Amino acid sequence: MPQFSDIRGQTAAHDTLRSAAARGRLPHAMLFHGTEGVGKTSTAFALAQFLNCDSPGAEDSCGECRPCHKFAHLQHADLHWVLPMETAYKGGKRADRIRTLMDERLEPGIVRLQFARAASIAIGRDNDTRPGSVAELRHQAGMAPMEAKVKVFVVTLADRMTVQAANSLLKVLEEPPPDNLIILTTSKPGALLDTIVSRCQAVRFRDLAEDDMVTLLGERVDAEERSAVLAAGLSRGSLSRAASYLEEGVIEPRDTAVEFLSLSPEDPRASIAVEELARARDRIAVGKIIDFGLLWQADLLRLVTGSDVALANRDREDDLRAEAAGLDAGAVHRRIAALEEARRAMEGNVFLDLVLHHLINQYSGDPAYS
Repeated sequence: MPQFSDIRGQTAAHDTLRSAAARGRLPHAMLFHGTEGVGKTSTAFALAQFLNCDSPGAEDSCGECRPCHKFAHLQHADLHWVLPMETAYKGGKRADRIRTLMDERLEPGIVRLQFARAASIAIGRDNDTRPGSVAELRHQAGMAPMEAKVKVFVVTLADRMTVQAANSLLKVLEEPPPDNLIILTTSKPGALLDTIVSRCQAVRFRDLAEDDMVTLLGERVDAEERSAVLAAGLSRGSLSRAASYLEEGVIEPRDTAVEFLSLSPEDPRASIAVEELARARDRIAVGKIIDFGLLWQADLLRLVTGSDVALANRDREDDLRAEAAGLDAGAVHRRIAALEEARRAMEGNVFLDLVLHHLINQYSGDPAYS
């Protein structure tokens, strides 16, 4: 498991946690919230290791003592992790699925967890965290730590608890047992019961800066710079989202999106491309056209307004500058509005051919659609 020093871009959150720990003022329950994939769950485990390290420094756990090794492999008897789990997986397939889910929750493509056994981890029974999982948490919380200074419970995707599970957890938060720390993580704090939020100390995790993500992607998955820059630009502050884009590839779909959006409504190739996407019902491909299109427009807007912010599509700077020469800020904003309208239509489950035809006409500036 990562230590604090392995998690980039969350210095403020880590300083808050270390300061509270040093003063003995950590609350019994905390809510880590922020964009998906910015290090919330990783930080929860880093904090658990820090609190139970035999020789902690001012900034981090030692990483060498026996408790550190146990926490690092998620094999400590006083570390409990609750996360949603589908009911469809049984036997060996269930064990494999658990490993996959654990990897996914620990920043896919960035931190790959290797472990032999993880008997202390409680897995929810369904897509939502069910009452049975929280009942086990309540049972364990009522018992003294077996060997740790602080018993730690990490509830990932806490917003997906059922109402019954949330009410069950609330009973623990109302009467917190000593020497226990419960950490809830979520990207949707508004989906949690107000009564739960009010009993937790909230810690905000900021979106990661693009420069930080580019560096991390280059270091940890050996991504070439132009791909890392594009993935970071698309990620909206999420390292895991950037890693997912890299795994799927970014250069080819970016070029495809730019080419598609450059087609005029009268171009026969536009009708062919729309028909192919509509026939395949490929909403993922259409979503990528919108995402890459918005990133391309953001670069154009930087150029036409004279911004000194680095371009995300810097490997195609010459193309961007040539296109920007014939545009003003109003035209770029019109294109952005067309792309955002297409995204909303996609969310409303509108037919793909209608979405795409409308997008091409609005994007091109056809007065009939402006």
